[in-house]
Amino acid sequence: MELEGYWDQLESVIAAFPDKECLNVCEVAQYTGISRKVVAKRFPFVGRNLGKYITRTSLARALVSTNQRK
Repeated sequence: MELEGYWDQLESVIAAFPDKECLNVCEVAQYTGISRKVVAKRFPFVGRNLGKYITRTSLARALVSTNQRK
């Protein structure tokens, strides 16, 4: 079962990136308004260096989880 708000968050991410399943650090920083350095540490990216990426579903899940903790 997904956290409350997951589907709304996922729809928002998909609307922002309709043609991309995986997002890099710069794209997530642009979407969230958070610096690239903080984004790279805060979200569960996979890969290394410039090859780091996160799926839209993982990003939505992480954003909802972060909001739940506040």
